[in-house]
Amino acid sequence: MNIMLTVVMVAGFARTYFFAGLFRARLPGLLIHVHGAVFTCWFVLLLVQSALAASGRVDLHRRLGIAGIVVAGLMIPLGFMATAEFIRRLAPSFPRIRINAIMPVAELIAFAVLAAAAFLARKKPDHHKRLILLATIALIPAATGRIEFLPLFHFHGPSVLRLVWAYTYIFLLPLVAYDVWSRRRLHPATAYGGAFLIGSHQIALFLCTTPLWVGFAHWLESWSL
Repeated sequence: MNIMLTVVMVAGFARTYFFAGLFRARLPGLLIHVHGAVFTCWFVLLLVQSALAASGRVDLHRRLGIAGIVVAGLMIPLGFMATAEFIRRLAPSFPRIRINAIMPVAELIAFAVLAAAAFLARKKPDHHKRLILLATIALIPAATGRIEFLPLFHFHGPSVLRLVWAYTYIFLLPLVAYDVWSRRRLHPATAYGGAFLIGSHQIALFLCTTPLWVGFAHWLESWSL
């Protein structure tokens, strides 16, 4: 699952970031470069941590987990700052971008909650690994929404958000299938974490056209660098 999520992440950002030369890619500014580098570090750490745990090096896995906490802690403010820059840059020519901007905000919040839950459950490996996986899935819509061969059917506003998130739910299916195959029922972390992820998206879809969210988007835009 971690390899698959990493491949999807690279595929989503291949044209604009990875195959464009990483730090030489034509991005809006230094903030977006730092944002991309830190988020990439999360996926690299994910692969390394999975390999360490699978090979029995739990001692190294736990030590490196501190780096994971630091990276996750940096991802949240960087994600909000990148979203603010995104709104400021595109809103003058595309005002509806303020509605779509709820997507990265909802995903950052879901990631933060699930990653924090994984950290708190680190002494319960079966909970911990599922919550880390769910936290990573929460980030994947940013990549799936950029994969050009996935049809978006020219949807706009809340409709395109709903479709991109629906693509993301596909990544929940292997985890559900594994639980049913190995346990004959869903693991609690899968059930509660998956429900939280989907529920947070539905709340975001409800809020995205309300004055409350539009006002927040304007405020976010005002403090962009």
